[in-house]
Amino acid sequence: MYGNAPSGSSGWGPVTTSRRSTASWCSSPPPWNADRSYPQFRRMLRTPPRPRHATCMDDLIAHFRRLRLLLEAFLSPEITAVLLPLAKPALRLGAGDGVPVHLGGAPLLPPGETWPEWNGRPLDFLGAIDFADLAGFGKIPGIPATGTTAFYYATEIPRPWGNEPAHRDGWRVFTGTLREATPPPKTTTPPKITLNATPFLSLPSPQEPAVQRLENIYSGVLPVYVQLHAAWTRHTWPDDTPAHQLGGWPALVQRPLGPDCLYASTGRTLTSLQSPALTPDEQRTVEEWQLLLQLDSDPRLGWYWGDPGRVYFCNRQNTPLEETWLSLQAA
Repeated sequence: MYGNAPSGSSGWGPVTTSRRSTASWCSSPPPWNADRSYPQFRRMLRTPPRPRHATCMDDLIAHFRRLRLLLEAFLSPEITAVLLPLAKPALRLGAGDGVPVHLGGAPLLPPGETWPEWNGRPLDFLGAIDFADLAGFGKIPGIPATGTTAFYYATEIPRPWGNEPAHRDGWRVFTGTLREATPPPKTTTPPKITLNATPFLSLPSPQEPAVQRLENIYSGVLPVYVQLHAAWTRHTWPDDTPAHQLGGWPALVQRPLGPDCLYASTGRTLTSLQSPALTPDEQRTVEEWQLLLQLDSDPRLGWYWGDPGRVYFCNRQNTPLEETWLSLQAA
């Protein structure tokens, strides 16, 4: 039904399977840019030059076709049919042609708003995103279609991880009319950098409940999916730049975000390295939490959350962005 995962504990070793091996896909550099080994894989994931008239939909259709080829090479049609609908459109913030998005730079606040603080410390401005500029990409799960949003966070150690209710003021999200503001002393103001938003299809990390449920139905598929997910990640983020992202599935460092955000945002402290135990009602609503913005460690902006380390702003469907919850994950 699907190929075997690598045996032993030596990493991405050779795979013995009736289907093609993903092992070399997960090596560095990616084999689809190499001159030897598995030319059929390069054909599957090669990105052709983008025509001038191409649209966001063209990009996503091309991604969908390549993803389907990748899954079909290793999994049965039945499992492929279950996995493909899990893919979510997202926006990668990096190099390439796309819509400019700015991080860092001059802080923005609503008129008359005092500078946000946490435990007597001023928060640091991360950036402001005009979501109206991104409306041409169509519906991207987790992000609004209009409005400008400014993001703030207590970036200096000790940082809020979002695992305690008391951390709630350690980040702020502002919407509506925003004006340039003068930061107070001892505030970290990162330089302004311009990235480009480009669409791609994101896959759930192997830790996500949706993938774990799949393993419960098709025992043994998880080790294969781990390799497929790694191969797809290297394809969608080929240049090893910081993984800044809007919407879609988060690139997890540790564990799923939804249970943590739901638990801590309702007044409970996370005390375990495992995802918190939720009531049946909470388990049904946890997937309402979606990624709004993912910010990776980035030396250009002076951000270092861990190696790897990422900050995630998450929000529930149909709730104001001001109620966004933050989670910091680091290895």
